[in-house]
Amino acid sequence: MRELFRKKHQLWLQILFGAFALPAGKEREILYDFALIEFRHLKWIAKKILSEGLDFDWNRENFDIVHINSHGIYTALIDAIEEVMLRYKVGELYDRMRSDEEYMLFTIRGFLKNEPIAISAFDKKLHYEGLDEASKGALVEFLFEELYKEYELIVTYFYSAMHTKSVQLYSVFEDLIYESLYHLKSFALLLAKLGILALPRVVMREVYMFEDLEEFLQKGIEEEIAAKEQCKMLRDRIENEELSRFFDFINKQEDYHITLMKEALGTLKNA
Repeated sequence: MRELFRKKHQLWLQILFGAFALPAGKEREILYDFALIEFRHLKWIAKKILSEGLDFDWNRENFDIVHINSHGIYTALIDAIEEVMLRYKVGELYDRMRSDEEYMLFTIRGFLKNEPIAISAFDKKLHYEGLDEASKGALVEFLFEELYKEYELIVTYFYSAMHTKSVQLYSVFEDLIYESLYHLKSFALLLAKLGILALPRVVMREVYMFEDLEEFLQKGIEEEIAAKEQCKMLRDRIENEELSRFFDFINKQEDYHITLMKEALGTLKNA
């Protein structure tokens, strides 16, 4: 089951970033929905692993997400899904995952009947309308940092949620996970627009297997405050109204993330 978790983690990322690489449209939306289903599978597998007195981690193998057209993405996803399905045994959880992925395969194979669409998410053109070189450099640096940060937060909150017995803490972690999923998507799509979409690096075990949850949350609050300042600086440096409004939007969302973490801290102190 632990090896299955790793394979499903990779599959989740492969489908997710396959969606991000596609141009806006039905196919991207469907792949993104499939990625959310795979993320739900991860939750169920993690619960089963823990129920057996074992633990899971977020290690993963290296795999390539770069393709020149949509058919390359679809073919790679079909291969990855079929490989994972070979690992399923007998049982209700396996039946559910198998059924979900049989439908995914049917749908993605259907995409292959359409003309291939050229992919620009990896062309490294670094073009964004209305941005000078200095603004573009600041944007690129911010996006890569934040892409990793949001991925790190997702896996850390997920790990913490799976290990807490507190209903209140679980609820906070779940909210933070889905907030970070949205931010990850937003930053990844901007990277794709710039032609430099890439997977975030692997999160080391020490990051999410911490011993002091209170210390982690306190540091998390400090990091969110720092992220707010980065958003403000970037907004002020970039002369693009669409991006400025986007970073204002993200900045205000970070305010509530801080509120949620303070709520979690309060729950810990009152336990």
